Amino acid sequence: MAMHTDLAIYKASIDLFKLATGLTRNIPRDLKQVISKRVMDDCMEILTLIGRANSNRDKRPHLELLLEKVHQVDLVMRLCTESRFISPEQQSKTILLTSSIGKQANAWKRSTPTAPAI
Repeated sequence: MAMHTDLAIYKASIDLFKLATGLTRNIPRDLKQVISKRVMDDCMEILTLIGRANSNRDKRPHLELLLEKVHQVDLVMRLCTESRFISPEQQSKTILLTSSIGKQANAWKRSTPTAPAI
């Protein structure tokens, strides 16, 4: 089993975290703490869930939660674009990363055998 830090999904998630960190700087001060904290927490949770999925036999629950967190990051970034806190070009960069992470997580989930019923 490969180290989770060597996986392509982990590297894309690191890129998403770095990008989100830079983009949330443009959010107005009164919303910055709430929105930035939410995005950063979700990005950190994505990285944690990748490690958990890689180290556990039953990967599905971790991958499903990971997909939910990716969706949340994507949603917040879309809202930031609609509120003009970030540009459409900046949002397109996040969409590329979130869709890449989502595709990899779904492929990983499909390739994982389902847990036996008890």
